[in-house]
Amino acid sequence: MDRDNYLDMARVSPLILARNLGNGVNALLANEPVWFTINSALGFFFIDIVVVRIIVFFSAFTVSYLLLKHNPKNVFWLLLVLLFPQVMKNFVVHIRQGLAISIFMIGWYCIGNKKRLFFIGLSPFIHSSFFIIIAVMLGGWVFKKLRAAPDFKLLLYFCASLSMALLVTQLASLIGARQASTTAMMAESTSGIGFLFWAGMFVILLLQGRRFLHEYTIATGILILYLASYFFTPIAGRVFESGILLVLLAVLATTGWRKIIAVTVLLAFNVALMLVKYSQPLMGFAAS
Repeated sequence: MDRDNYLDMARVSPLILARNLGNGVNALLANEPVWFTINSALGFFFIDIVVVRIIVFFSAFTVSYLLLKHNPKNVFWLLLVLLFPQVMKNFVVHIRQGLAISIFMIGWYCIGNKKRLFFIGLSPFIHSSFFIIIAVMLGGWVFKKLRAAPDFKLLLYFCASLSMALLVTQLASLIGARQASTTAMMAESTSGIGFLFWAGMFVILLLQGRRFLHEYTIATGILILYLASYFFTPIAGRVFESGILLVLLAVLATTGWRKIIAVTVLLAFNVALMLVKYSQPLMGFAAS
């Protein structure tokens, strides 16, 4: 559905970079300069449609390869996860976000702090939602260093997430990001189905125990961010999509009856989404 926009970006990215630079260094850094640089570099050698295909292939292949290689015990479940609409659309619709996810996941699985920091640090300059994901990671790192109790960590994550949801538009405006004009408080009511589903997943993670919550602090933090800001800003969903793979890996790491319930509900929810989209053009991924 965003095909024409991405084809245009492959052609005009150098002009966008120049315009952002003309508005100042802050505006350049806040508006995903690495994304436009990649498009500019590929556009120098290839026509627009090939540029888009290269990015889609790189993102989808990289994420699939890394997940399956590093989680051999959950290969079957991960193959299904990669087909879930909420995951797949990042690579066929939200292509910019898909590329950022692939770069982030390269860093996530890197051996060595310098390489890890480089790739993870690069991701928000491809899709700005990763600034928030990195903030969640930094919060988790601080909590682990302070050896904060899980209950205290969850409370702090909730308070910080709610504050971020209420101030996100002002923050975007302050640094000159494009989200200042495209992100606003919710103008219409939401169905709440997504909230109820992921709240259920959150309860299952809580029931796994304190040690599990400590090990999967970042995934839990991303889930809390989504739930706390769900009814306040549309950016909650976009940020959650950037970190959804980490949350799903945490769900698959649960054990016993908790994993059985989590996987069963997860599959049922996504099968329902697929059935709803089945009659739509390209399963809902087309423009009309």
